[in-house]
Amino acid sequence: MKLKAIFYQNPVGFLAALILLLFAAGTFYYDKDAFLWFAAAFFLVAAANLLYSVLRFVSVRRSVAALNSSLEGKSSDVAGKFPLPCMLLDKQGQIVWYNERFESEVIAADKARQLSAADFFGEFDFYGLMGSPSAPARLDDRLFTAFISTVRTPSMPLLCVYLHEDTYYKNIEAEYLASRPFVMQILVDNIEQLSRQLTDSKFALALSGIESRVENWLKDRKLILKKTANGRFTVVGEVRDLTELEKNKFSVIGDVRAFKVEGTELDPTLSIGVGTGDTFAECEERAKKALDMALGRGGDQAAVYTPEGHIYYGGVSDRLNDSSRVSPRKTSANMANVFKKYETVLIQGHTFSDYDAVGAAVGLKHLCTLCGVKAYTVIDEKTTLAGPLVSYLIGQGYGGFISPRDALEICDESVLLASVDVHRPAIFDCPQLCERCGAQIVIDHHRRAEDAVTGAEIFYHLPGASSASEMVAELIEYSTVTGRLPAEIATALMAGIVLDTRNFVLRTSQRTFEAAGFLRESGANTVLVKKLFSSSSDTMAAQYRILADAVNYDGFMISGTEEMRGDLRILTSKAANDMLDIEGVRASFVLSFIKPGEKVQISARSLGEENVQLIMEQLGGGGHSTMAAAQVDCETLAQAKQQLLKAIDTYVKSK
Repeated sequence: MKLKAIFYQNPVGFLAALILLLFAAGTFYYDKDAFLWFAAAFFLVAAANLLYSVLRFVSVRRSVAALNSSLEGKSSDVAGKFPLPCMLLDKQGQIVWYNERFESEVIAADKARQLSAADFFGEFDFYGLMGSPSAPARLDDRLFTAFISTVRTPSMPLLCVYLHEDTYYKNIEAEYLASRPFVMQILVDNIEQLSRQLTDSKFALALSGIESRVENWLKDRKLILKKTANGRFTVVGEVRDLTELEKNKFSVIGDVRAFKVEGTELDPTLSIGVGTGDTFAECEERAKKALDMALGRGGDQAAVYTPEGHIYYGGVSDRLNDSSRVSPRKTSANMANVFKKYETVLIQGHTFSDYDAVGAAVGLKHLCTLCGVKAYTVIDEKTTLAGPLVSYLIGQGYGGFISPRDALEICDESVLLASVDVHRPAIFDCPQLCERCGAQIVIDHHRRAEDAVTGAEIFYHLPGASSASEMVAELIEYSTVTGRLPAEIATALMAGIVLDTRNFVLRTSQRTFEAAGFLRESGANTVLVKKLFSSSSDTMAAQYRILADAVNYDGFMISGTEEMRGDLRILTSKAANDMLDIEGVRASFVLSFIKPGEKVQISARSLGEENVQLIMEQLGGGGHSTMAAAQVDCETLAQAKQQLLKAIDTYVKSK
């Protein structure tokens, strides 16, 4: 047994003993009592360390013997002479033994003692490696595959790691993956608005400015850039360059957004879709789908296809609606044709339906009635947040409401299912209707999610619209089938617009006010709409308690309540809105229990400066840039708050 080997079993302990020895020597001539104390401490520590090192050394020897035995070799040192480099690791990640091959092929003995498991595996997880048959390892520029087994001894378990160097093959693999193709589709979102607002010469200059920014973004890379139409480009290249573009978070999006076009206040924005795959055809198909996802989420962003789902970059601004009326006119005509193919239309919103969902649903039912088709509005009166509006409509003689249970009984292949203010089946008011109906149409303004409805006859999706009620109001106004819009339906649609725009403050466009004007002419009662949003004194008191408990996290106001009450969702939404009135607040979040000790709801709001949807998406939720929500599985509000803070930090770093 070598003294050096014994020392390396516990270097910290022996270093402590050496320090005590130096203190003892330093006090020998000046303080005999201190000398005796230090000397006694030295001998005690040295003896304890020597005993520990010897026992540990013996334990390692036994582990090696057990390893030799497990290999069933005739030699007494099978592990030592094993044809692969081999080392034993303890729980702390220290190398307690290695064989001859390790010393000759991996690193010399005088340097091996300075290494630990972290030098090979990065962050060392003893039990994680114990449960894995193999793991990638790296030492400087050399790459290994580490085959792992466990050696159990009476004193401690050890990991036996066999190293197979495969630097050459892994470099070939990395080069192969880096050289895989990708296709990128780039589109100027508002090219049509620019062409209408600018003269031909200024429009040409605007396109030239956008094109030069795209070209400068890609000029130092080995990529193929091809302009396929005005405001549309296709890029082909290798994944190695795509990785660099992702690191810069597709900076061209911000460059184009900052480009000011003379003659218009409209800022041009880009949408980018990226597809990867084994063939160019596969890449192109995925790039088109990714571009659709980017556009469906409001544009001004990039969507990159991955096998696990799309990754998004940008999306910090809201795209306003195009002022053209071609889309609602065409969609309304198409819907009228689809309605007439089915005997019955069932119209539903999202779970915990609000004024926008109910307003859009009853408005679409009226459009069905104009087309001569029987229709019902599916609503769960026990969970809806639009109770006052439902009661008002029933009081006015509206008889089109039907419960989800009754809707399931009449739903079959002859029924068309229309979903408003939602496009994700997971949060439909009655998801089971999707499985029984003959076809579907979707009307929604929320930014597109990965789990959107597929195969719909009509997917009318305008992320720039203020609300689903605005979209339905336009469909009625520009419908080829004419008829009077009842005042109570107009009032319901107006309530939906007021809710999602917060009294025409957020996400409004020219089309929003024109839709509101049409509803007002049709008899919408604005005073009644105001009363629908009134709160009781008890609710107001609860709101103020939430505001009083709010904490400002660098401009992000966070509060919560553990109260369980029937109007909890409305309460938290209003409290989140009220927080935005506080000076310096960029976004607000209110946490509350859905199920005490199990699930927490987070309501998020902003005035547009911050995109709360990107924060909520990290927690499994979604919504709009100014209005979003999420549900997290947590036992306490404190746990949910920690997840929220982490999501906020990630969002801030990514901006």
